[in-house]
Amino acid sequence: MLTTPSRTRASPSAARRTQAERTQQMRQKLIDGAIALLKQKRYAGFRIAEVADVADVSRGAQSHHFPFKDDLVIEALEAIYRRTTEKSLARIAECKAERSELLKALLKDSTEFFLGEDFYISLDLMMVGGDSELGLKVKFLARTYRLAAEQAWLDAFVKVGCDPDGAEDIVLLTFSIARGMSIRKLMSGETRRFTRLMKLWSGLAEELLTG
Repeated sequence: MLTTPSRTRASPSAARRTQAERTQQMRQKLIDGAIALLKQKRYAGFRIAEVADVADVSRGAQSHHFPFKDDLVIEALEAIYRRTTEKSLARIAECKAERSELLKALLKDSTEFFLGEDFYISLDLMMVGGDSELGLKVKFLARTYRLAAEQAWLDAFVKVGCDPDGAEDIVLLTFSIARGMSIRKLMSGETRRFTRLMKLWSGLAEELLTG
């Protein structure tokens, strides 16, 4: 007599994990689509209904996970900040205990962030948000992630023997120069002077570090 092999039934916990993974994947697709749209159209041109098309998901799925525009925008911004902060921390971790190497990493990190679309998205949202609920959430994320990255750079310089006040000068001036050139790029599109100015600042910063 032939017997039918018994089927192994998935445990409820395994099913829940699978559903949770599917949910997370769907949300991530929508967040990635929102980031792509914000890069193209900024907040003023952002339409939540378009996100489903960009993410290649149904509009029902989009409205289920993110029924409100600002909720999706905030999730997208946090994803940007999380990614850029993780990149900064990874660069710090890769540096040897040398001040010059750490300075080069700081300059590269600042250039990539402030002259890239990630910063322009955050700047746009901060400006349009103002003191509204959206604006307050944007500022909270900026403080949470960007100040954490700033502190990580400060701690790294102190760890290699820099004076805390000197380390703060180096980090804040580097960010300020990169941020200022970013605004210039936004106004005129011109970036040719940036490399020269950062090279000049690099030399001055080296002197400060060894002084």
